Amino acid sequence: MRKPDVERLREEDFELVRPLLAELYAAEQAHYEDHPQLSPNELQSIVGPIPSRFVGENVIFAVRGPGGSLAGFCWCVLFDPGTGLEGEVAEVYVSPEHRRAGIAAALLEGAVSLFRERGVTLGYVWTRDANEAAVSAYKKAGFEANRQLVLTWYPS
Repeated sequence: MRKPDVERLREEDFELVRPLLAELYAAEQAHYEDHPQLSPNELQSIVGPIPSRFVGENVIFAVRGPGGSLAGFCWCVLFDPGTGLEGEVAEVYVSPEHRRAGIAAALLEGAVSLFRERGVTLGYVWTRDANEAAVSAYKKAGFEANRQLVLTWYPS
């Protein structure tokens, strides 16, 4: 069997991808019953032009301890790869001596408020199943486990 020829699309041809993105989104949304089920035409109207580049924005929320030093922070990343504004809670950390004081909840409330204010279409956070405190905090903030399998690639 002959190996398929792969081309790199020119920026002016990016628009060719939009109908396929709409088909993909239409097929995938059926796996998430809590998500609005839109038609391919509705989805295609939502998917804007695909930019050749995108930039992100870092927003960091913090809580200070009694001496003025940081007791904890929440680093959020906002970016639009061309399919809608995404928000990631990249890092949340509360120093051990300030834990169990509601700091993580307050920080995550700030993150979720930011996502709402900015019209984020997909918000997410990564953690380990075994990190029960983090999982609990994220769930209380409104994040939910999903059925996606996340695969990672690391350079060898």
